[in-house]
Amino acid sequence: MRFLPTNQIWRYWSFDTCLRDIEATGTRDIDLWLCNNHVNIDAHDIYNAKAIVDGLRKHRVRVRTLTPEQGNPKAYNIMASDCHIKRLTEGYYRQIVRLAGMLDCSRISINGGWFSLDEVPSKAWDNMVSSIGLICDIAGEQGIDVCLETLTPKRYRLLTDRGSMAQALSDIDRPNLQVTLDTGTIARAGEDLEDYLEQFETKIGYVHLTNLDPSVFAHLAWGDEHGILDAARIVNSLIQHGFDGDCALEMTCPSYFNNPREVLARALSVLKGCER
Repeated sequence: MRFLPTNQIWRYWSFDTCLRDIEATGTRDIDLWLCNNHVNIDAHDIYNAKAIVDGLRKHRVRVRTLTPEQGNPKAYNIMASDCHIKRLTEGYYRQIVRLAGMLDCSRISINGGWFSLDEVPSKAWDNMVSSIGLICDIAGEQGIDVCLETLTPKRYRLLTDRGSMAQALSDIDRPNLQVTLDTGTIARAGEDLEDYLEQFETKIGYVHLTNLDPSVFAHLAWGDEHGILDAARIVNSLIQHGFDGDCALEMTCPSYFNNPREVLARALSVLKGCER
């Protein structure tokens, strides 16, 4: 099992500083979030591809997962009904697959998107199914898996629990579509990680190993005194159910932005020794 830092809490730092900090912790594998401060990508091109490749090589860091920007008001939305946004979204994911090829990365991590509150939910669901199916087809041509996660329930989301995930897998029906389990999101929604592990079994391709403070809408780091989840129990539950893949350390609390290296080092320290 590998723990992959993400660059999310380095969003106000340069990509080089992010990679230097990650290298300093002894970590070699990351989940690369496609914020434009670090990865200048859109529906038409990757504008700093050489700098990305050179930076990763310089700091001996490998990208195992690409995580697109997906939330409102980002320009690309899997659940969109507007034909122009659909076309831009397709272009964006084609560029992401292109970047994955450059980085020898075999996984893209996505969610189901969002829909307008005055839109018919069944139509939005159909849009999501169609878009993810197309993304899977584009990625599959390059041997890339697409891992799909649930998000915290909101009126403008449809993929928010175990039942909707099962329905999405059935409706999209692609061999390279897998499930991402987000431990904090599952707990926040009042669901049980064990139920996900038992239901989806071999379809689990990725884990967002996140901590939780129910009073704060953010992914907490391991080692944050406000987090309520038990890292050792979660890690060992994953192992007992046969998961030995990659776990992204998503940490999004704004208080982490000033000292991201310390936050990551503390999280890795907590997780060290959890596997037994």
